[in-house]
Amino acid sequence: MNDMIQSIIQTAVSGGSTMDLVQKYLNSQNPNDPKVAQARRMIFGKSAGELEQTGRNLLREAGTTPEEILSGLGIHF
Repeated sequence: MNDMIQSIIQTAVSGGSTMDLVQKYLNSQNPNDPKVAQARRMIFGKSAGELEQTGRNLLREAGTTPEEILSGLGIHF
C-alpha cells in the first residue's frame, strides 16, 4: 500500500491524473472484496473538494494529518 500512496503523490506532483491511477488500482483488486466496494463508493462520483474532505476526515479519525503522512514518506513542504 505504501507504493500506491507514493505513486499517487508522484502522479499528483508531476501533474498526472491521480483518479486514473486510483481507478486502475481498484479495478485490479478483487471486485467481491467488501473493502474494495466500500472504497469505490467513497471515491467515485465525488468532486476534488469532497475527496479532500473525505481523506482529511479519515486521517483525523486515524489520529494523523496529511502533513504527518507526507513527512513519514520523506516529503516535506
